[in-house]
Amino acid sequence: MKLTTLLLIIAIFQVSASTYAQQVSLSEKNTPLEQVFNKIRVQTGYDILYTTSLLKGSRPVTIKVTNGNLDDVLKRVFVGQPLEYSIEDKSVVVSKKQKTLLEKAINLFAIPTDVSGRVVSDSTRTPLIGANVRSKANNTVATTDVNGAFTLKNIEIGTVLEISYIGFVTQQVSVTRENAANLNIILKSDVSRLQEVSIISNGYQTIAKERSAGSFAKPDLNAVVNRSTSMNVLQRLDGLIPGLTVNNAPGQTASPYILRGLTSVSISSSPLYVVDGIPLPDVSGSSFTNISSVTGINSINPQDIADITVLKDATAASIWGSRAANGVIVIVTKRGLRGERVRVTYDAFVNFQGKPDLNYFPVLNSQQFIQAARETFDPVAYPYNSVTLPTAGAGLAPHEVILYNQNLGKITAAQANSSLDSLAAINNNQQIKDLFYRNAMLMNHTLSVSGGQKNYAFYSSLAYTDNRSNSPGQSNNTYKVNLRQDFNIGTRIRLGLITDLTNTVSNSPRNINATNQFYPYQLFQDNAGNNISLPYMTSLPDAVRLDYETRSRINLNYSPLDEVNYGYKKDDFLLSRNIFNVGVKLISGLNYTGTFSFIKSTNRTREYDDRNSYRVRAQTAQFTVAPTATSTPVYNLPNTGGNYQVSNINQRNWTVRNQLDYNKSWSNGLHQLTLLAGQEVQEQFNILNLSSIKGWDPLLQTGVLVDYKTLNAGLANPVWPGILGANVSQLNDQIFGQVEVLSRFVSYYGNASYTFNRKYTVNGSYRIDKSNNFGINTAAQNKPVWSVGGKWAIGEESFVKNVTWLDNLALRATYGISGNAPTPGTAASYDIISGTSNSFLPNGRGLQIATPANRSLTWEGTTTTNLGLDIAVLNSRLSAAIDIYQKKTKDLLGYVPTNSFTGYPSIYGNLGDLENKGVELSLTSVNVRKPNFTWSTTLNGAYNKNVITSLNIITTPVTTGSGTNGMVNQRFITGYPGYALFAFEYAGLDNLGDPQIRLANGTVTKALNASKPNDIKFMGSTQPKWSGGLSNNFTYKSFGLNLNAIFNLGHVMRRDVDNFYSTRLTHSSTSNGFTTGNVHADFVNRWRQPGDELTTNIPSFVANPTIAARRDISYYTLADINVISASFVKMRDITLTYSLPQQIIKKIHAEGVTLRAQVSNLMLWKANKDGIDPEFQSGIDGYRTLRTNQGTVTFGLNVRL
Repeated sequence: MKLTTLLLIIAIFQVSASTYAQQVSLSEKNTPLEQVFNKIRVQTGYDILYTTSLLKGSRPVTIKVTNGNLDDVLKRVFVGQPLEYSIEDKSVVVSKKQKTLLEKAINLFAIPTDVSGRVVSDSTRTPLIGANVRSKANNTVATTDVNGAFTLKNIEIGTVLEISYIGFVTQQVSVTRENAANLNIILKSDVSRLQEVSIISNGYQTIAKERSAGSFAKPDLNAVVNRSTSMNVLQRLDGLIPGLTVNNAPGQTASPYILRGLTSVSISSSPLYVVDGIPLPDVSGSSFTNISSVTGINSINPQDIADITVLKDATAASIWGSRAANGVIVIVTKRGLRGERVRVTYDAFVNFQGKPDLNYFPVLNSQQFIQAARETFDPVAYPYNSVTLPTAGAGLAPHEVILYNQNLGKITAAQANSSLDSLAAINNNQQIKDLFYRNAMLMNHTLSVSGGQKNYAFYSSLAYTDNRSNSPGQSNNTYKVNLRQDFNIGTRIRLGLITDLTNTVSNSPRNINATNQFYPYQLFQDNAGNNISLPYMTSLPDAVRLDYETRSRINLNYSPLDEVNYGYKKDDFLLSRNIFNVGVKLISGLNYTGTFSFIKSTNRTREYDDRNSYRVRAQTAQFTVAPTATSTPVYNLPNTGGNYQVSNINQRNWTVRNQLDYNKSWSNGLHQLTLLAGQEVQEQFNILNLSSIKGWDPLLQTGVLVDYKTLNAGLANPVWPGILGANVSQLNDQIFGQVEVLSRFVSYYGNASYTFNRKYTVNGSYRIDKSNNFGINTAAQNKPVWSVGGKWAIGEESFVKNVTWLDNLALRATYGISGNAPTPGTAASYDIISGTSNSFLPNGRGLQIATPANRSLTWEGTTTTNLGLDIAVLNSRLSAAIDIYQKKTKDLLGYVPTNSFTGYPSIYGNLGDLENKGVELSLTSVNVRKPNFTWSTTLNGAYNKNVITSLNIITTPVTTGSGTNGMVNQRFITGYPGYALFAFEYAGLDNLGDPQIRLANGTVTKALNASKPNDIKFMGSTQPKWSGGLSNNFTYKSFGLNLNAIFNLGHVMRRDVDNFYSTRLTHSSTSNGFTTGNVHADFVNRWRQPGDELTTNIPSFVANPTIAARRDISYYTLADINVISASFVKMRDITLTYSLPQQIIKKIHAEGVTLRAQVSNLMLWKANKDGIDPEFQSGIDGYRTLRTNQGTVTFGLNVRL
């Protein structure tokens, strides 16, 4: 009996143990409860009994446990759930949680209350407009307003509210006495349905995308924030917005950022940039472009951005009126959330950019160069006595000295060959790389703090950016402070204040561009590390230089490395951006918003050339009178101190806006109406002043008085005449200047949107802009801008509701008018007068007509038609937005020819029309969606066809390669796209190696000025036809991988070719007054003897310029064979992220830590076979620029507390 009892007890305990000793391991984050049940079932073998309807109110589960027993795990899983469980045999029975007796008593005697709150998105904290807040107790529904706010009346404590919004995960919240008055709800994005919805900010209001017919685009904000080769937000948008072309190629007259094609031929084609509802000041095309880095988009820290919306069609952008013809990019910065705990975020990255690729330039190496020097040396065309005169324009290079010494019999041929061979053995690439360049680096640190209380919320950030270029000694540091505050005064009044301060300080030594500027054999330091003097690099032959030195007693030596330290340029930018707004709830659905913004910026630039700099020494010698036998030199410019120039640009911009918003939904959302009306006044004032001082002493801060009037009239018989034939030097330095521009706008605007039954939406907007740019002509001042649009949400129709694979389908159509005004100060209906100073004027000063009046001047007008389709299928695994548009611009602004009797060859006016047609596609597919692994792909692509339909400009009938008005150099011609590229039809070389062209009638000729406009070939446009990007995003557990490729296709560029076909193989002048020496590598393949024309297209070298005048070299350099495709695809960036696991995060008391590494511009496919990267080639002029930022590496850290 005892044995039986003992065995029975053991059996009972074994059964019990088998129930509770089941080992369960889970690692879940926001996993649906049903999936958690399935995993427990697989691991334990227990049945979990429940109904599907029972789980509808359940919450996602976040849990991490290893080898826990079943009961303990279930307790953790059911925490906070409206459910309870019991274990019966091998089953877990799930049931609805029953209220306790106390809860029932409280509910019985509870007094209903009003519940107020706000619904925002989790990623950006922006208000969700039109979200539904439903009481599950009585089905009462409230819809959030433009601020994301809602109020539900007579709600009992304990009531469960269900908050839903398309594209976000539905959330349930219980009402308590503590949260009823200030219920902040953060909805999480539903990745599978992100394409179906977006909160659109047009700068004046925020609206739900499904309630607008306009064409909008929003980039992947994570990709924007993580890109790190530049702090410029626009650079970071490359490939992320369909229709936004980012063309980084140098020499572009057009803006590098163009949305839906060119809309103007003479004024800015850039979109309007709006930050926190206020447009950034536009200084393009004026004297104030240097300040654009402060007031423009560069002043925005990407880490402070919460949302970016690109407005592309008339309905989307027309609310911004005449400034929106080029589209609008709206940026909303981060803000705090009321009732949210204080959050601290630190983000930092360092981007290593390395040194530029000097081998990218196709130039001769030292051996090739010396051989070319031997072959091109012509002492008959350039006898020694002519190349040593002051008029020679260049000093004798070392290889020329050797060749002339041999020619003059000073050395033997063997000695000359030995000396030339020594030069041929030298390669200066390493010295250039070591002495003139350093590794570039970009580093940024941003610390932000946000949070809020019941009636107050704030977001603040401190940022520091260190941007080190490739130039040694250069520094560029930006300091930024940002504070955004939101106040609630009672339930009806809210106040907002944004204070933003940016300071950028840069310091640069004298810049000596050492790409292919120097001879390939020229060294700059000797073996002992001493800088080498290279006076031949100036414009003076040695004998002339020594004569000038003797008579002026001024040293005229020149060393490139010394010059770097003999001057500097310092810039100090300061920007203050302040925005104050007040919102008042007037009645239900009607709100007033008043906004005042004040933006003030200064840019102080100081440039100093030291007394020892060649520039100062040379100028002093040019205005020195040689001494006589009994006197000393007379210095008309100071022979002590340096040249100092200061320029100050000050800008202030203020905006006052008054606006009414009405948002109403009734009949349970059957009708939704949004109305907006407002008035806006804006003023922009810019002032530039500059002054120049000679003889500046940096220690004493003093200069020396100069007789500018006399020197401007001309100094006779100086040591170094500036005008050799007249033996005169004339000083044309500007010692003082000032420019002021004042622009004012007054605008009235309105917008309406009505949606019926969530299916049919109608939008409309109207705005009138008045500007002082058009003088007193009222008709010209007023520019009405309007748009209409409609949207049909087909996916909400009953006849497609049963199509299970279709998740969303909508059609959009819009039409509207926008425009452009001339740049302030460039044109008006009245004469624009400017002051001037010159020695030939009475008292040295006077007035001149800078721009004559044009009383028929009017705005550019652009009409835009847009048709769009939005679709999502297969549970939103595949979604797309397709837009087709047509933009017609009339009354293009630019210079038009006038009657010669007016005294002006041209006048600024309206000169023609152009048209853009295009297609845009944004396609997203969710390829894999697993609990621990996801893979999604997004393709953004756009096609644009641009054509100028009429244009009234001056074009010469004869087309010459060198003529600036010749058609071959024109960029805008009727019937062709903007920035068209024309070329001669090349017909090869003749038996002298001279280039020939083929005319339209088939004639082959090399005669000068032989071609007419119809003989010229159209090759294409330098603006891409196709542009876009392809992104692939992978996540695996805590890892993330993002690959972004960009493409620009369908455009052309000129190939860089040899331009050296005559004169001496020596220097030519550059913009900084010094000289270049090397030539293109193609030179070795030139025509050398009769018969070579069968194997090469490169013309012969003819040293004598008189003989060379028989031909036009541009027949080759501007020929069709030298126009190539500029199409390319580049892997813009590859980003790897890793988020530390929760067990580590908890130990350091953080909310999250993410590490990231990025490689940028790693791979390039190009259509051309010449090794040219189109992003570093001037497509119009055909020259390469220094190739930088390729294969850069970035490491970053993000810590959230």
